[in-house]
Amino acid sequence: MTKLTDLDAKFIRYERRDGHQYFVFVKTIEEAQGVEFLCPKCFAINGGAVGTHAVICWSRSRGIADDVDPGPGRWKLDGTSLDDLTLNADPPSGARSVQLNGGCAWHGFVINGDAV
Repeated sequence: MTKLTDLDAKFIRYERRDGHQYFVFVKTIEEAQGVEFLCPKCFAINGGAVGTHAVICWSRSRGIADDVDPGPGRWKLDGTSLDDLTLNADPPSGARSVQLNGGCAWHGFVINGDAV
């Protein structure tokens, strides 16, 4: 179990301009459409941030369409901040867990501010 704050987690919003997609960091969960954090599996293997890739989790209920990368997963952002963030199923996907397809293939959950 690793705290999201230890994984350099940030709330993000999505913008599409000039045919490109951009991720904009925002300060609060109210502004956020997703969350980005360092992969907990690779963070542990690498002993920190160097060489560790990011994980992005978007929320359909906060306006992110299914064609926005990365996909296909979508989660509800429940909580008040990164300290108590929980990712829950965002229908119709029904999945609470986060599973990376490819790369390190991390599979886990975000519960109460922890990546487990």
